Amino acid sequence: MRFPEILAAAFIACVPAAHAGADAVRADIAARLAAAHPGVAPADYALGAAAFDAERRAQLEANTPAPEAAGILAEGKRLWTRKFRNGRSLAQCFPNGGRRIAAAYPQLDLKAKRVVTLETAVNQCLRTHGEPILETGDAAAMGAILAYVRSLAEGQKIAVRIASPLAEERFEQGRRLYYTRMGQQNYACASCHVQNAGRHFGDVALPAAPGAASRWPFVREGRAVSLQAQVRECLERMGAAPFPAGSDELAQFDYFLSALATGQTIRPNAWRPR
Repeated sequence: MRFPEILAAAFIACVPAAHAGADAVRADIAARLAAAHPGVAPADYALGAAAFDAERRAQLEANTPAPEAAGILAEGKRLWTRKFRNGRSLAQCFPNGGRRIAAAYPQLDLKAKRVVTLETAVNQCLRTHGEPILETGDAAAMGAILAYVRSLAEGQKIAVRIASPLAEERFEQGRRLYYTRMGQQNYACASCHVQNAGRHFGDVALPAAPGAASRWPFVREGRAVSLQAQVRECLERMGAAPFPAGSDELAQFDYFLSALATGQTIRPNAWRPR
């Protein structure tokens, strides 16, 4: 499917029937994708566009590891282990020095009733120890840290489970945002990544929603592009004003997409062309 057909298809109603819980939403999306692409294994959704495009997959394999990833990971490790003025470090704020923790983020803070993303947890540590917090959208610092911490969980299965009424509520908020038409194009994120996943927009296949939380950050032009940054870029392409970096809305997107990807393995820092 090319651009004119995608444009028409995007106007098909894409909001599911009355919300029936996270498990039902996951099952519905999985069934839609399986019916549309019976030859694609769900685990391959983590490959993004390459899951549906043999040429793109070959390019991805030829650029693995991503040529610029080593420098980003080195900077991320430096920032992660850098001593604060009180002698502590980011690594000491997290269990096991941060190894394997990324698979459990984002988390729900039951006391604050808020979704805590990995970015939020990093800044909570900095704030606790009297250090300046980082801009969530800063690819050079926060992006490098995320790339490094996600690399420490590579191959781990995402484990964001919806197991309480509050978790269901936050998942539903993320789902609603994902299925809401926005901007001048009148698209929803689901228009491309659920209804039309695997079809082509221009010369690139559209990635499937359940893989989004597995593959971030990706490396593009020397930068680590986080999941929140990807959502902001997509909103801009839709002609919508993106939610501010670090906002509750982006945390809800993160929570929804990570819950969709529960059970998939983390495959961070992959190459992606411009």
